[in-house]
Amino acid sequence: MKTYGLALSGFENPTARQLGTLLDEMGPEAQRWHRADEDAADVVLVDADTLGGHMTWLKLTAAGRSTIACSTTPASAEAAARALHLLLPAQAETLARALAAARGQLAEDGAEDGAAVDDPAIEATSPREVPRLCDWLLSDASTPLVIEGSGRRLVIDPKLDRWFGDTALKPLATLLLERCSAATIPDGDTLAAADGAQAQGLPRLRWYAALIAHPGALPQGAQEDSRLHLTRWPEIEREFPRHFRIASALMRRPSTLAEIAGQTGVDVADVADFARAAQARGMLEVLPPSNAAQVDQAPLAARR
Repeated sequence: MKTYGLALSGFENPTARQLGTLLDEMGPEAQRWHRADEDAADVVLVDADTLGGHMTWLKLTAAGRSTIACSTTPASAEAAARALHLLLPAQAETLARALAAARGQLAEDGAEDGAAVDDPAIEATSPREVPRLCDWLLSDASTPLVIEGSGRRLVIDPKLDRWFGDTALKPLATLLLERCSAATIPDGDTLAAADGAQAQGLPRLRWYAALIAHPGALPQGAQEDSRLHLTRWPEIEREFPRHFRIASALMRRPSTLAEIAGQTGVDVADVADFARAAQARGMLEVLPPSNAAQVDQAPLAARR
């Protein structure tokens, strides 16, 4: 009887141990499998709930490898049928069915068993939508990434809180608006080579990511009539001279987006973008609307 190599990729230790235990409890299906290194395995179980795991899944599937995307999120019925999905925490029966379905997809044994995938925990799907690099930067990202395009190269190392690339920010907009699927996980040589370049602090790149991620959108927790206030003076980038006027107005007194735009002669959308970027750096205060207008319009007797 032919046996197949199986590898686990990207799982935290408790989940990896649980899956390892289930492999011995699958009944007859267990006899079809043996543990193998990821490079030599016929099928790879991938943790699709992390960005690093998703990047591994993209790399393996692009290379034509057989994979099973494992996630604590149920697979969407509308998702494209491009990968087998296993709902976590798995059971011995659902894991056995997923592996049987994977065997059915392998070219060398595609018709041997033809196991049907009829369990709701296992269905053909694609892992959840890949975020853009700018949104990934604003999350709790920890996996190093490298992305290239338009003659530029950007290496991001969240673990060391730094990045390597062009000193200017505006030329990086195209790369930051790309999906993370366009990036790769750098190897040790790439990171070592980047170390030789001038490193820059990651907060600066995160500030720019917040500035361009959602043009014209309000800061989190703010309404159009909310008053905004800078709690400290930001470092103004030379590429954005109008930000000096916006920052000065926001430091002077709490004001609405429209009021700041009127005072500075800058579009409301540009003020909103600056405010979101300041919020990402933890220096924006969102205050409730002022009731001064209602007080001024109230009858004199009522005010007394």
